[in-house]
Amino acid sequence: MLKLTGRTKVSELQAGPPGLMRALLSTGIFREGDDPEVMLGQLCWTFGFNPAILIMMLEAANVPDEVPPCDSAPYEAMSLLELVEHIEQVHHRYLREAMPELTALTAAVAAAHADDERLAELSKEMAGIAQELDAHLLHEEEALFPMIRDIETRGEVTPTRCGSAVGGPIACMENEHEATIKTLGKMRQLTDDYTAPDRAPAPWREMLEKLARFDQDLREHIYKENKVLFPRSVDAQSGVRSAARA
Repeated sequence: MLKLTGRTKVSELQAGPPGLMRALLSTGIFREGDDPEVMLGQLCWTFGFNPAILIMMLEAANVPDEVPPCDSAPYEAMSLLELVEHIEQVHHRYLREAMPELTALTAAVAAAHADDERLAELSKEMAGIAQELDAHLLHEEEALFPMIRDIETRGEVTPTRCGSAVGGPIACMENEHEATIKTLGKMRQLTDDYTAPDRAPAPWREMLEKLARFDQDLREHIYKENKVLFPRSVDAQSGVRSAARA
C-alpha cells in the first residue's frame, strides 16, 4: 500500500494500485494529460478541495485490484436457468459433500495436535462456516433460485417469504458472502495459505489440500453469483416490470 499525504504526487498514484487513479479522476480535480508531478495538497489548494476528504477517498482505493478467481465469460453466456442449474449441480453439490468431511478432518487433526492453538481455531472456523453455509444454500434453493427461475420462465415472481423482488434476498446473500470471504481469510492466515509445516504428517497435508480446494471453489462460487447471476437477475426483473408498465 502507498502511504498517502498531501505531499504525495499524482505520479506516485499512477504507480500504485489502479483504484487510486480511478478515485482521483472521479473528483474532477485532475484529468488525463495534467502534470503528474503535482502534489495532492497543491491540487486541493488550487481547486478548493478538502485534502482530508481526498485522502479518505484515496485510502478506500489504496488496495490492489483483486484477481478474479475465474473467467466470467462462459457464465455470462448462459441463460439464468442454465447458470442457476450450474451453481446448484457444481458448487452446492460439492459443498454438501466436502463440508462434513472437512469438519471431521480438521477436528481430527486438531485433536491429534492438541498443543497447536492454530489448529484448534481452524477446526472452530471450519465448523462455523459449514453451519452458516448449510443455511445459506437452503435459502438460495428454497427462495432466491425459484424466484430467478420464475423471472426467466414466466416473466413474474411467485412471492416467497422474501417478498416478490429478487433484490431483497440478493442483498442478504451478498452480506453472507462477505462474511464467508472473511472467514476464508482467517483460515488462510491460520494455515499460512494452506502451506504444510515441515514434517507435517499425511492427515495434516491432506487436510490442507482439501481446504485449499474448498477455498477456491467457494471463491469461484461467490464470484459467479455476485458478479454474474445477481446483477443479471435484478436487470431481468427490472426489464419485466418495465415492459408490464409500457
